[in-house]
Amino acid sequence: MAVPLTMPRLGETVTEGTILKWLKSEGETVEKDESVVEISTAKVETEIPSPVSGTVTKILVQEEETVEVGVELALIDEVGAPQQEKPVDAGIAPEAPAEKAPAPPSAAKTVSAEVGFTSPVVRKLAAEHHIDLAQVEGTGADGRITRKDIEEYIASGEPAALAAPAAEMPPVEVPGLPGERIVTMSLLRRQIAQHMVRSRHTAAHVTAIIEVDMGNVHTQRERIKDTFKRREGFPITYLAFVSKAAIDALSNFPTLNARIIDEQHMALHDYINLGIAVAVKDGLIVPVIKGAENMSLTGLAREIYELADKTRAGKLSVDEVTGSTFTITNPGSFGSIIQTPIINQPNVAILSLEAIQKRAIVIDDAIAIRHMVYLPLSYDHRIIDGAIAAQFLARLKHNLETWDFTPDLASFLD
Repeated sequence: MAVPLTMPRLGETVTEGTILKWLKSEGETVEKDESVVEISTAKVETEIPSPVSGTVTKILVQEEETVEVGVELALIDEVGAPQQEKPVDAGIAPEAPAEKAPAPPSAAKTVSAEVGFTSPVVRKLAAEHHIDLAQVEGTGADGRITRKDIEEYIASGEPAALAAPAAEMPPVEVPGLPGERIVTMSLLRRQIAQHMVRSRHTAAHVTAIIEVDMGNVHTQRERIKDTFKRREGFPITYLAFVSKAAIDALSNFPTLNARIIDEQHMALHDYINLGIAVAVKDGLIVPVIKGAENMSLTGLAREIYELADKTRAGKLSVDEVTGSTFTITNPGSFGSIIQTPIINQPNVAILSLEAIQKRAIVIDDAIAIRHMVYLPLSYDHRIIDGAIAAQFLARLKHNLETWDFTPDLASFLD
């Protein structure tokens, strides 16, 4: 029986992947869970294991090709006894039922008219070595530039012509629209665009905003931040405090930590997998803190730091970009004071941490200068009503303004 190996979905926003390297050839045996192929997406590079033990009877997608999620990559014969290997050049492959032709690459993969299609790993390698892809001769199908071509170009010692910075590239003239440059959006940017439009079309978006006095958090953070960084090796951010307070609020209002299955059913999670949006060059990636409800403030701070570091380095695993139940985004770190974020499907709510600023407010008929912040919450009105959203925000506000974080931070107090 031939079992297909398919392109998996490696994250909620991932729609396609590129074959980097086949680790098994046609006719080779493979054990269940043994890696068969290396693939790359806009978020991760990883190896895909075999779903069964058997023999690779047919490879359907070649190296450097990009295909959509769900496309069959290879066929694996689940028969226990290994088939007799045949010479590769004999042109004979073991029979497989319903043999399929190689899946064509998805549409709109051209990077430029001069270079043609290039995979994410090729573009990344070229960028790291400042190589102008137009100077590299491709040996792949239809003249495509492969990773091997780039590696050989580097090894040859050829002068790596620097690609001109975008600001210095001559503009591409479009009839009637002079001065425009037409560029192709990155794979990540296209996936984000599709994900955001799908979310807007799917969820009934509403945004509620609450204002929070962060003086309590600011005071406690100031007392320990230097000692914390010296001992732990990374800073404790306001995001960690907000995450801790939000986890408590989610536990009390579980509908915001749910997932809609269909028009009649929803799933209420008994755990909180906290997605933290991290800015990268071409957009946002949302790594996930699994079981966040069981973590201390220090543990959350460490996970946020380590996942953000791995995100920017492109070293996230598949498990680290899937399974979020609620998301927090942090545009305030770039100075934003109010945004209305789009829900990260399949979540039903997303919280935005905006910039914390000193503002004049009225307290007991007197004007005071306080550290204030706006916390917008976008939620899906299909299962969350305005009253529940407001109560969730009120709980979050109460936590941030009144909580004593000393139990989590006592060891860092001088």
